[in-house]
Amino acid sequence: MIRTGAVARLAAVAATALMSCRTVAAPGRPADRVWVGPMPFVSDRTFRSDYLPMLLDERLWPTVLKRTQVLKSYLMVLPSDPVPGKRAPEASDEQLRALARFVRRHRLKVAVEVGGIRMAADTPCDQAGETTAQGELRHLRRWLKAGGRIDYLTTDHAVMMTVGAPYVNPKSFAHRGMTVSDAIGELADYFSIMHRAIPGARLGIIESLGFFTVDAGSRTYLRTVPALPVWRFDEFIAEVVEAMHRRGLRLDHFHVDFGWEGARHDGLGKPDCGRILAVEAALRRHGVRPGVIINAFHDGMAANPDPAEASRQAVANTLRFTDAYLATGGAADHLVVQTWQPYPDRTGPETDPNTVLGLAEAVLDRLPLDRR
Repeated sequence: MIRTGAVARLAAVAATALMSCRTVAAPGRPADRVWVGPMPFVSDRTFRSDYLPMLLDERLWPTVLKRTQVLKSYLMVLPSDPVPGKRAPEASDEQLRALARFVRRHRLKVAVEVGGIRMAADTPCDQAGETTAQGELRHLRRWLKAGGRIDYLTTDHAVMMTVGAPYVNPKSFAHRGMTVSDAIGELADYFSIMHRAIPGARLGIIESLGFFTVDAGSRTYLRTVPALPVWRFDEFIAEVVEAMHRRGLRLDHFHVDFGWEGARHDGLGKPDCGRILAVEAALRRHGVRPGVIINAFHDGMAANPDPAEASRQAVANTLRFTDAYLATGGAADHLVVQTWQPYPDRTGPETDPNTVLGLAEAVLDRLPLDRR
């Protein structure tokens, strides 16, 4: 998993600032519309005890499984090195082989969330993309060796973790001296290496919308952290598309990370999805498929809450976001029911509404799956 707790908190700060058979696609609807990606971790790389057992038992999520086209996971599910204090990796070779068989049996596509740019203190700025790619390929190849497939690689805040994060949290993120254009170039270098190694994978990115100023016609949505420079989303995505085009690559998708907290920020307490819809329109103008990540934190993101109540709150907030997004006319190509938040803190089963898979079933019940 590339989205560590620090990254998740950063994304939240940037968003809120101040606060067996697959379903056949209907005509006009993408065949890869529904993505499901449960949170694997208790902390860092330590797995939730029910993560793989739930996913590998189709009896525990039959409805969600039937309506899912893409299973999304995280790079840090794959390392062979154990977490400190353990003797074996979190996912054994046999478990990875079992997951690969499960994916084939249910004809699922597979997406992996990766880093794109992750720099050590001594990483040269002009080698950030290349260094990250070589480090991450080691883990991805373990999955491929186990018989797994990789249909999508999606980077997690590759640009803004490098360039924007120091403005949001300067105590935790050091300025690297890189501009947005520098980081985009390194991201394109990363994708060049990944494309050569895994040529069938479609390439995409995630960046939180709170880092950008977004023109929605009648309203301009400002970046959510006033300390940030003014980076206009339309200019940003145009530069990413062009940088990849120069390397003979295509940016397939951009997944919006803004969610309930971001929508409430824009609406001053009430959900406003205008920024998200404006970004979807901008992406389509540039030939990039938009996706929206559907999730939410529990109320207040309070430390050490009652787990059952925090799970209930996170589910309720996610469904409020889903309802607001659909009511506004949201119609992304990809609907990504993905969790990285600490709650819901159990993977399944789908019959329990306050689990990740139970939440996924409730979200899918709301989606107009037979039309764009």
